[in-house]
Formats: sequence, structure tokens, C-alpha cells
Amino acid sequence: MRMPDRVIPITGHDRQTHCRILDTATEMFALKGFEAVSMRDIAKAVGIKMSSIYHYYEGKEALIADVLSRFEAGYRHYFDWLADLNSETDSIEDLVDNMFNAELEQMRDPLGCLGISLALKAQHNNGTARNYVYQLFYDFSIERLKADFDRLVSKGAAPPTDTKTIATLLMLCVMAINDIKVHEYTGMKPPINAAEVCAGMKKIIKLMLTTNPVKE
Repeated sequence: MRMPDRVIPITGHDRQTHCRILDTATEMFALKGFEAVSMRDIAKAVGIKMSSIYHYYEGKEALIADVLSRFEAGYRHYFDWLADLNSETDSIEDLVDNMFNAELEQMRDPLGCLGISLALKAQHNNGTARNYVYQLFYDFSIERLKADFDRLVSKGAAPPTDTKTIATLLMLCVMAINDIKVHEYTGMKPPINAAEVCAGMKKIIKLMLTTNPVKE
């Protein structure tokens, strides 16, 4: 069984170059596909020799693991901020507005958008990306969103309802909107408008929170 590539600790190496490698790999993996991009391609795009990139990473598996690890740190920090914001909200209207407005703001960061896109695209052929998608998007994110909805239900601000399904729908919507934002990032005209999708999904989720009570 092949052992995974190991990340080589960055000590005396140029940290600025290391960041450029991560930024470039994030973009290239997300837009071209993990399998289609070689270490040589990344080194050329960064502007370093082929041999130099191996001072930082033994191979692509180590590189994608580090790219996703950096993305995860920022993503979890964002959800902590969103939870603090939602903790002060006592209405369905404000809670859903918070979530969608915050998501759109978060997507202004190209690397954040590309990080989500990379994980979603690479998950089918890469175990590291697949683990990130399952653990970060489907487990962590949905549970955090569900907790926000459950808080409103427990306070009587929303009727008892299937908050996990609603949180899952919200997360799937975020993934779709992220793909639209990646189109915009690359200069392509997206097939649909992100703001319009957000407006429509906000209405649907608010409706589900108010008219889909759990039957006893």
C-alpha cells in the first residue's frame, strides 16, 4: 500500500514562495482539476524551478492536503464568526438574512471560493478531498447551521420542524452559489445570477421554517 506523501516542514525556505505555491495550487487544482495539474505545471506558474517545489512538498498528495488544511482553518474560523452573529438573532427573517448575506460576503475571497470548488471537484478521485467534503461540508457545516435553526425553535421563534433537512438545503445552495462565483472569478458569464438564486432560496428556507412543522 502506497504511503501518502509527507509535507516537508517549512523552516529555512522562503515563506513567501510557500504561500505562492499554495495560492497557485489552489487555483489550478480548482479550475483545471487535480489530476490534470502536475507539480511541473505549478512550479512553472509560480516561477520557480521544478526541483525547487520539492523543497516544500514531496508530491501532489502532500500539496493538496496542505491546500485543503489551510482552507479548512479559514472556513472553521468563518463559521465561528457566523455562530456569534446568529447568537444575537431572534427572528427567522434576520437569521436567514445573516446566513445568506454572510455567505455572499465570504465568497468575495477568491481563494475561499476556489477552496470549496477544489474540494467538491476533487472528491470523486481523491480521498483527501473526499474526507474534507464529508467532514467539513456535510457534517460540521450542516450541524452548525442546524444548531442555529434549533435555537430559534427552542425559543418559540419558529415552529418545530426538520431543521437538519433545511440546513442541508442551505448548504447545497451555498455550494451551487459558490460555483456561480467561481464562474465570475474566471471572467466567464455564469449561467444564472448569484443574487437571484440567493433571493429565491431565502424565500424557500423562510417558508420551510414557518410552514413545515413536525407532526407529533
